Order: sequence, then structure tokens, then C-alpha cells
Amino acid sequence: MLFLVQTTSQNPIKNGSISGKENLSFNTSPIGNFENAKLKLTKEKKSKELENVNVKIRKSYSTLFYPKGSPLGFIDGSLLSVNGDYFIVSNGKARRFVSGSALDQLGFSRSSFLRVSQQDLQLSPKGEDIINANSYPDSTLIVIGNRYYQFKDQQLFPFISERAFLSKYQPIQAIPKNEDFLENKEISENFIGFANGTLASSDQSVFLLTNGLSYPIADSETFLAMGFNWSDVLPLTPAEINSYKRQKQFTVNQPHPDGVLFYDKQANEYFITSNGLRRPIKSQLIAQTYLRNSPVEVDSQSFEKSVSCNLKKTSLTFNVFDCDIDLKNIKDFPGNTYRFDIFFSDDVSLKTANTVFYTKFNLANTLNSLSLIKTRLQNNYAKK
Repeated sequence: MLFLVQTTSQNPIKNGSISGKENLSFNTSPIGNFENAKLKLTKEKKSKELENVNVKIRKSYSTLFYPKGSPLGFIDGSLLSVNGDYFIVSNGKARRFVSGSALDQLGFSRSSFLRVSQQDLQLSPKGEDIINANSYPDSTLIVIGNRYYQFKDQQLFPFISERAFLSKYQPIQAIPKNEDFLENKEISENFIGFANGTLASSDQSVFLLTNGLSYPIADSETFLAMGFNWSDVLPLTPAEINSYKRQKQFTVNQPHPDGVLFYDKQANEYFITSNGLRRPIKSQLIAQTYLRNSPVEVDSQSFEKSVSCNLKKTSLTFNVFDCDIDLKNIKDFPGNTYRFDIFFSDDVSLKTANTVFYTKFNLANTLNSLSLIKTRLQNNYAKK
């Protein structure tokens, strides 16, 4: 199956027509470790020839091909200190407490603030100073017994569970209060769930949670192909999983949803996907606020390294062109997606595009296939 089929200008293909000024790109995600691929294009009868058209292939996760966005700052609710000044990250901005008395009156403990550098702090935009203790700033965390809340728009938003809170924060970040604190406070009917990118299990299924949605992962092969780790799967109660809106099955043909944490081992850098962008995390301290699961490993070299071939006309028909590609130089990069880029010099009109992945038979490949089968049998999809 081909997906994310588009031209250089990110436009979808209309009636198979592609301008010579643009290139055709698409992704495909075969499950398995293949050594060869074949691309076959069928052109419309009146279209120009495709002889010697160059095809480039790279391998990674589809999210690595996203445009790079602005760096991420600390998550909302983070408590930070720099050179004796104290800040809370509220609605994406670092707000400074002007006086220690305001800090104390609101109930913040200085020991709960993380010491960071000025450089780290600047990755979160500067917000308005907090001058007095008349009200709690947005994103303030509160704990009453074992129930956690977060202030926003003068309301208290409850976390669906203590574990949901712990998927984002540490207990020391919440201000402890008594039950009478809730008097005259507006409690929202909307719950705060788990951190985006959380892997959860319920009723023999594994889900990926993000933005109030739960995506059931199709099978164990999909789980492993997407770079996930079984040890990160958190068993949820019915109340916890039912607070999410269930979506269609998550398959290898879909990109990782928002909130999944990646680690580029070549660049030694973390990033998170958000709204179709790769948001880099430039500070190790900031990365720690997002490190709740094992990151999905990627290699930025895979973005630069490619293999290629030139299309040639098949002997069977005048309108079909294909080429065979040796994948050995890229097949071991982490990732489940092959990205095809096709460079046309003239306007063309395509009828169909197909890819086939395969490995030529030899003893070494046979033994490797048997080993993979054994590994898959050992992987229990319902593992919790």
C-alpha cells in the first residue's frame, strides 16, 4: 500500500498528472527486512516516456520526513529556578514570580523547582510576571489526598487517575491542599488523561493514547515495526481507557501520532511529533520532562543516505516501466517506512504505481527468516 502520495509542493496527485517541474513522492511500509524492491509505473498511452527516470529510496519512520519545527520548551506546569528567580511554565510561557512572598502564599515549595540554565529557560517564551498571590497561574498543579488537579482558566481540571498525573509529572510538583480548598472552586467535568504517546493495554488490546484519542494497535508486528517497547505498556482500568475516544486500528501505514518521543542516535537529539512537524528538544533537562516511555530510535543518516535506480521499459508492454533496487545499504536503518522520490524531467500522466519487496533465496536469508519467525512467536501481543 502506498500512502502520503504527493508532489514536491505537497499537492495530492490529480488524475495521475505530474508536472515536470515537480517530483513524485510516496511512502510504503512493508513488514519485514527485505534486501530488494521493484517499482513498476504504468503511464497513460499519450503520456511521455519514462525511460531513465531516476528513482531514489530512503528508509526511516515516516515522521523523520516531516518538516522540522521550532524547539520545544518545558511542559506546562514545570517549576524552574534560575539564579534565585522562580518560574512556572504556564500556557507555554515561563512566568516569573516577582516576590518570594507570592511564592510562599500560594504554597509553592522552593525545593520543588528544577534548577536550569538561562539558556534552557529561554527555550520557553517569556510570559507576564506573577505579581501577587490573588490567584493561581494557569498550569498550577494541586494534590488533595491522592487526587491531582491542574488550574486552567480559573477552573480545576482533575486528572483521570494518579497514574495519569505521574505519566506527566512528579508528585513534588503539586501543591498539597486540604479538602476545604475545593470550596468555591469550579471543578471541570473534563478529565486530564495520560501523557501523549502513552502505550496502554486493556482487555487484551494495546493502545496508543494521544489528545484524548485511543488507537488500538493492529497486532504485535505493527507494535514492533513502529519501534515500541513492551516494557512501556501500562495496564489501564476500564474507567481510564473509557475516558478516551476509540479510533480505528493503528497500522504500519500510519505515521506515529502526536506526542511520541524519538531519539536520533546519530545527532544525539530528542524530538516529538506535533501537528505534522518534528519538534526538537535542545536541552537534556527539557528532554527529562518528556521521558516517560522509551524513545523510538531513529538515525538522521537515513534521511541523507539513499539508493537509486533508473526506470526502464519492460518487454511486455510499451506503457509499463520498472526498476529493481538493491536495499542492502539502507535496510538496517531503524524505521518501517521506505520513501520513494521520483524525478521527472517532463510532464507525465501515470495510470498506476506498484511496489514489491523481496529477498532472494539463499541459506543465510533462510536462517534469518526462521529466526524472525521464532522471535515473532515469542512476542506476546497481549503482554502487559
